[in-house]
Amino acid sequence: MTVLKVKEFFDRYWKHKHLRRFDSYYNFLSLINENIFEIISQGKHKKILLIGMGNTPDNSFFRLLDGEKVCIDVSMDGLKGMKDFQKVQMDAQQIGFKEGSFDLVFLRTVMLHLDHKKTIPEIKKLLRKNGCFFWVEPMKNNLFLWIYRCVISPGRWTRTAYLALEDIEEYGKVFAHVWHREYFLLTVLLIPVYIILPWFRKCIHMIQRAEMHIIDRFCWLRKLCWISYGFGRS
Repeated sequence: MTVLKVKEFFDRYWKHKHLRRFDSYYNFLSLINENIFEIISQGKHKKILLIGMGNTPDNSFFRLLDGEKVCIDVSMDGLKGMKDFQKVQMDAQQIGFKEGSFDLVFLRTVMLHLDHKKTIPEIKKLLRKNGCFFWVEPMKNNLFLWIYRCVISPGRWTRTAYLALEDIEEYGKVFAHVWHREYFLLTVLLIPVYIILPWFRKCIHMIQRAEMHIIDRFCWLRKLCWISYGFGRS
């Protein structure tokens, strides 16, 4: 199978809706979405940079925030349909904005396509004093997702570098303050049920909450989770 470059991959991804058939997992993450968006909404952000967000459900939240919002994407197709945002086609590994331009930088499921060690310091430079970098990112060590990623996920067409817990802990060397959580271990097995049988979603959220309490109690499980979310403050 030919390995696509990141831009080629996302040009194809945004043009063909069937490649985004698993986007419905977004609401599977509603517990952490609510948490991270509550934290973001508490701040005052004059200028916000959204990296690779595309025309996704995140738009509905950021559209409600005050301030200037700039969205960049390596693919122009990823910027279509994004009303109320400034849109710039730009590679996240070659960001052309001046240092100290933004109060907030947000990305979701983007770091796996980037050079982690290069990108994080560059994001730090973009932030003004006391600015924040927020992420919601998949991690690499959940056993139950290996088959999906190798056989089903469209991401198999391009090189990916999923985050490990050790990568996230390195953020503390770049930012003055870092806060993060990692969740969804066994509950990733319920994603097909969540998508196919929506009437079970309330029950699944209850199971998720129970698992989250277990992970908080036994922190060594965090490295095996699916999703990391958090923020780094400059």
